[in-house]
Amino acid sequence: MNNQPTIFKKDDVIVLLGAGASVDADIPHSATMVQRIEEAVKPRAQWSEFGPQYNYVRSAIYFVEGIRGRFDSEVSYNIERVVEVLDELGRRMDHPLYPFVGAWNPRLIQVAGSGFEKVDKFKERIVERLRRDWIEIQNYDKARYYEGLFKFQHELNHPLRVFSLNYDLCVEKISQTVASELPERGFDDQRLWKYQLFEGIDGRPRRIFLYKLHGSIDWQIDPNTGRLTFSDSTSKVKPEEAALIFGTSYKLQYVDPFLFLVYELRRWSLDAKLLLVIGYGFGDDHINGILGQAMRNREDKRLVVVAPVSSGNSSTQKEKEESRDQRKSWIGLKLGMTEQDFSRIQIVDSTAKSFFESGLHLDEMAKLFPTEELSFDVLK
Repeated sequence: MNNQPTIFKKDDVIVLLGAGASVDADIPHSATMVQRIEEAVKPRAQWSEFGPQYNYVRSAIYFVEGIRGRFDSEVSYNIERVVEVLDELGRRMDHPLYPFVGAWNPRLIQVAGSGFEKVDKFKERIVERLRRDWIEIQNYDKARYYEGLFKFQHELNHPLRVFSLNYDLCVEKISQTVASELPERGFDDQRLWKYQLFEGIDGRPRRIFLYKLHGSIDWQIDPNTGRLTFSDSTSKVKPEEAALIFGTSYKLQYVDPFLFLVYELRRWSLDAKLLLVIGYGFGDDHINGILGQAMRNREDKRLVVVAPVSSGNSSTQKEKEESRDQRKSWIGLKLGMTEQDFSRIQIVDSTAKSFFESGLHLDEMAKLFPTEELSFDVLK
């Protein structure tokens, strides 16, 4: 049995970032965004005209989940799902199920308008608030803890593939600070997106390959060419040209770059030995399916999940261990893993900031694996 420290080869490690990774940079979590919407739609509040519509959408989501046997905390309810439902409703006659709908719910017509015009207006308000007030931050010094990602890549001595479900620019801004360049996001010198750049076709060395699975606040679709590009000024990206998706809707079935980016997550997660997941709440069934398939593909694969799960310093060691065990089982069930494989999930009870600053090191990663299981191939 090999008792030496774990040595990772190229692409043995991939990283998945969720909304929790950016909370310490003062970017609100999805649940916080929902709370702000609910405050804004109250009577006499700024968005009070959308209150009945929001209440209908929220009630409908919980109603559907209840039919499936999911209640309370089991329901995945977040900003992405709200906007996704509004987006689907806004399609109306363009939706493939439209010919099979005999009549819309009368209450829906009442709150959305006869032409569903209030649906589009409400969605636009949310997306605009998300892009300009919630995701864009004025001082990226608050995101300096992301430097840990680049230090970890330096320790690996290989390019690191980072997949992000976030729309923010934390990784990009810190990359410009520590490496004086953007990470590889798939844009050529003319700022046009080319998937081939993720294969390193131009021969340039890369530190970070960054896959923005749901888009980015600086991405836009050129109205003249229909091609994806990006802008240095996020405020100048028109709402109708923004390249953002919410959840994993029908768009992922055939639209690039999103189809390609999700395929890349599947591709690299299948062969990786370590899946490092930071700040993701496992509320996306599509992403969970990819991660679950990856874990079942290799018996030596490990999933490390970084998220605060205990009650903090006031918790006893036993309570902390119980919290980690409960989270491990919950995640294992979410990913469709068998109970005997739950041991391949490691829970790091930490905020993203604390983990990036002090926990993300090769030797620390090695400690997460039992000594008798340190059988990774030696670097060639």
